[in-house]
Amino acid sequence: MHNEEKTLLQQRIAITDDLFRQVLIVVGLGYVLSFLLLIVVYFLLQKQIRLNQALSQEAIRLEQQAAKAKLADILETITDAFVALDRNSCCTYINQRAGQIFNYHPADLISKNIWEVFPEAVEYQFYHAYFQALAEQQVIQMQEFYPPFERWFEYCMYPSPEGVSVFFQDITRQKFAEIALEENERRYRSLVVATSQAVWIADTKGMPKDFSSWIALTGQSDTQIEGWGWLDAIHPEDRELSELLWTQALKTKNLYFSEHRLRVADGSYRFFAARAVPVLDANDKIQEWVSTHTDITEQQIALRDRNLAQLALQKANEELEIKVQVRTAELQKLNEELKRSNQELEQFAYVASHDLQEPLRAVTGYTQLLENEYQDRLDESAQEYFGYIIDGAKRMQQLIQDLLVYSRVGTRGQEFVLVDCNTALNLALNNLHIAIAQSKAIITHEPLPKLYADKTQMVQLFQNLIGNAIKFCRKEPPQIHIGAILRKAGEVGEVGEAGGAGEAEEKPNSPLPTPHSPLRMAHLGTG
Repeated sequence: MHNEEKTLLQQRIAITDDLFRQVLIVVGLGYVLSFLLLIVVYFLLQKQIRLNQALSQEAIRLEQQAAKAKLADILETITDAFVALDRNSCCTYINQRAGQIFNYHPADLISKNIWEVFPEAVEYQFYHAYFQALAEQQVIQMQEFYPPFERWFEYCMYPSPEGVSVFFQDITRQKFAEIALEENERRYRSLVVATSQAVWIADTKGMPKDFSSWIALTGQSDTQIEGWGWLDAIHPEDRELSELLWTQALKTKNLYFSEHRLRVADGSYRFFAARAVPVLDANDKIQEWVSTHTDITEQQIALRDRNLAQLALQKANEELEIKVQVRTAELQKLNEELKRSNQELEQFAYVASHDLQEPLRAVTGYTQLLENEYQDRLDESAQEYFGYIIDGAKRMQQLIQDLLVYSRVGTRGQEFVLVDCNTALNLALNNLHIAIAQSKAIITHEPLPKLYADKTQMVQLFQNLIGNAIKFCRKEPPQIHIGAILRKAGEVGEVGEAGGAGEAEEKPNSPLPTPHSPLRMAHLGTG
């Protein structure tokens, strides 16, 4: 038993040793794997750190590029020209405005020495100011005329450790304006000295400041002008009002204007117009007064003469108004008489037209009775004549009715309608059928237009024209031609000479005639 136990113990010890060796192997492998894992993690972390650093540098680079781009956009949009120079005076940046002034493309000047490109610039103040700003690291502003470009420039130089940034702009127009202003001021001073009128300047309180031309005009001395002494040269009757207006202008800071009589150097009084303008500063405070005295004596004389002429004209107008009123009363009386005469004429035409219709009715009625009773006994010619009689009586009755309408035209005018003149002419020719046949008249006409009119009056117009041509003609058969021509308002038309036909032509595609576009029609019969 003892041997068996010893054998079992040895077996268990062997098994335990195997397990321990296995555990040692597993633990060793775990440490090796952990170490390898740590090495891998370390390299990955280093790689991520390098990647983050690269990304950070790229982001910084992009931000710097964006800032430079934004700065470049700003420098390109400003109106000032801009040039960036390094410490060696080489261009590192130049905007388009500077390139326009230099007459260079900006890219052509990059990295070039500015003094080599513009060697003549070393002779001007800008060259010395540039190196002063670079040496003292101080901002310098200056203005200078640059003869090669024939321009004035205003410079502003900003130094830095890297170089100098220069902003400049063309102020040629401004400088020329300043020079012109100075010349105008000198010219004004010369004008003040040379003028024969009074030009004076007063201080903020209205006291004399420069009365040189006033002295020459009025003959007053410096001591006489002091204070309000200049008022003594004004006529006593105008002095109080002039002083009041001047005092009000001083209080209100408004324009001073006055007309008064002024005693000139020869002792006589003349009319003057005084004007004074306040010169204000930026705070709306008066700095001084500039005034002039202009001689208006001749104007006053002309004004007096004009007033006298206006009075005479007014009197003449009043007399004319009286005559107009008298004439108006006479015209009203004549109008009333004419109105009464027209009413009597209208009444007469109305009665006459009614009385004339009765015989026509009898003629028409008895003619129709004869035709009906003796129709079998009449040959074809007689029946045709009866037809002419009845048709003529009907047309005569229509003419009488038109006469009745015409008698009412003055008070009951009909509204114009579109009338075909060809139709109106045919109706007139039918009414004159017998007269045309008896006179053997030859009537021709051109195509006539349509126009706005009274149809009855148009038929009557053609009938009267043709009837007169037939009636007033020579022994040979008359030849009548009817035409029309459209003329502009105000044009004077002509009709044919005696012995010819009065012709007119209608222009093709002409607009429709209206009461505002007169249509002239002509007729003429040979006699």
